Amino acid sequence: MHPSENQERIKAIYRMLLAIANGNLRYRMVLVGADDSFNALVTLLNQVAEKLEEMNYSHPYSLSKTDLAISSDTKLLMVQKVLDYIYNNLEEPLPSTRQLARMFGTNEFALKESFRKLQKTSIYQFYNDERLKKAHLLIEDTSLPFKDIALSCGFSDYPSFLKAFKKKYHYSPSSITKENGSGLIS
Repeated sequence: MHPSENQERIKAIYRMLLAIANGNLRYRMVLVGADDSFNALVTLLNQVAEKLEEMNYSHPYSLSKTDLAISSDTKLLMVQKVLDYIYNNLEEPLPSTRQLARMFGTNEFALKESFRKLQKTSIYQFYNDERLKKAHLLIEDTSLPFKDIALSCGFSDYPSFLKAFKKKYHYSPSSITKENGSGLIS
């Protein structure tokens, strides 16, 4: 096996692990070639993703739905509802904290305080980080133009996306795609 093929397979495994860690359980790897060791690992990772999906796994840093069902803490439930809202609406602009508070039946101060206490970050920062994680995965796994990725991740334009991406990752989106030749800006 050529060293570059091995490196590509390792990158594919890494992408799968990142997808699972980010709660993307729909991502699956495909069996390729006659490398039995790699194909066995691919099968195992796909089975792990399927099992986690059956268990209603959502995200390693969010509260599990099972824990929430047992808990009677309304702050915990409120924050989980906000997290679910954010995950399901990453492509949309985030409502103001006042609007979010109204949507989830609380006041702005209680929402901000509960979210920061449980998630160790602000609502907007969490939303922005999740949009950028989604964009990073799309850049790695698709050949969509960067403008399309920016829009599908809720950014109003490419320049604001580029600035946020560079601030978070300390490199540009094009540096991810140089190796595989994808990532058109137009």
